[in-house]
Amino acid sequence: MTNKEQIQKLRDYAELAWVSYGYFDLLDKKFKELKDKDNDKTRSETITLTDILNIDYKGYEVVDANNEKIGTLKGDFSPTQAQQFFERYTLLKHCPNTASGFSATLFQHKKSKELTLAIRGTEFSLNRIEDLITD
Repeated sequence: MTNKEQIQKLRDYAELAWVSYGYFDLLDKKFKELKDKDNDKTRSETITLTDILNIDYKGYEVVDANNEKIGTLKGDFSPTQAQQFFERYTLLKHCPNTASGFSATLFQHKKSKELTLAIRGTEFSLNRIEDLITD
């Protein structure tokens, strides 16, 4: 493997690790109704894979069918970077945060068919830490 290929591989792994922090359990949910900046109309759209990573939507609320808030988008990718990532990779399976805070996502490279299991850092809430201490 050449130096250029090794650098590319390391970049891909770093990006996969970064993407593992996406809240993919919000896929196909709806944005809270938003005012369109250009024409002041309200819109309600289904959330896509690229929306989850897109920094333009960071802080946007996600709602269920009853218009109840179920989450907030926290993407850190530029719109182009998010699009290019999903041109190269397919998300096969996502395990959202479990009770212990574990979350992982399985990706497949579209050309090489290589599988990558990306496990993100464990997320604990203060309430969950207190529960663990008192158990």
